[in-house]
Amino acid sequence: MFCVLPLKNILIVLLSGVSGDTHSLYTRVGDNVSLSCTNVVNQDCSSTTWNYHRTGLESVIEEVSLGKIKTKSKRADRLKVGSDCSLHVSDVRAEDAGIYTCQQYLTEGGPQHGSDAPVHLSVLTSEYYLTDIKPDRPVTLRCLLYTSEGPGKCPNVVTGPVSLLWVDEAGYKLKKDSRHQVTQTSDCDITLTVTLQKEDNNRKWSCQLNINEKKEISIDFNFMIPGNHCMICKDIVHVPSGYIPNT
Repeated sequence: MFCVLPLKNILIVLLSGVSGDTHSLYTRVGDNVSLSCTNVVNQDCSSTTWNYHRTGLESVIEEVSLGKIKTKSKRADRLKVGSDCSLHVSDVRAEDAGIYTCQQYLTEGGPQHGSDAPVHLSVLTSEYYLTDIKPDRPVTLRCLLYTSEGPGKCPNVVTGPVSLLWVDEAGYKLKKDSRHQVTQTSDCDITLTVTLQKEDNNRKWSCQLNINEKKEISIDFNFMIPGNHCMICKDIVHVPSGYIPNT
């Protein structure tokens, strides 16, 4: 029997694509991110408000009001306002993908001061399906990018097209052959099915996110025969990446 280990902390890379006051950030489930506010008025953050929105929500969710975390927010225990008024999100989840907008208000209930400073956060997630894993049996790995538009819907960014691909340990793109089946529902939703062999012990496959054909972030999967270092070892393992609605 084999087990699969998602190596989540090997690579933490964030891309900031800037167009005017619009930023784009890319991260993975479980990572920590910092969303910069570029229109700060009061340096103590007493004028700073952060709002969240994504496609499918009926209204904007206020996460921070005049420098204070909104306790009713479902993210409240994972949010923190930085000394520079940036918004820190810890233990990122798929449902955190969306548009975070930094706004300035000099008084509570008063008019907005200046323009919006939006940050588009996209979250790379993974799923793996294992059933009776042993040599000559298949394992399926899925890589999916959650954006403000929804799961698998690539964002439109000025830095270039966004795409996902599977690569081997040497960094070469995996192509369909007798052992590898790559299925791509969209540029931001890609699945790899591998027929395992004994020599796959300790072998790594990576899902790679590219911006303008350049690597920006990845999720690695390492297959190991059960032993002292096996973290996940079950006959059936399914870890879904749900898109939980906010209310």
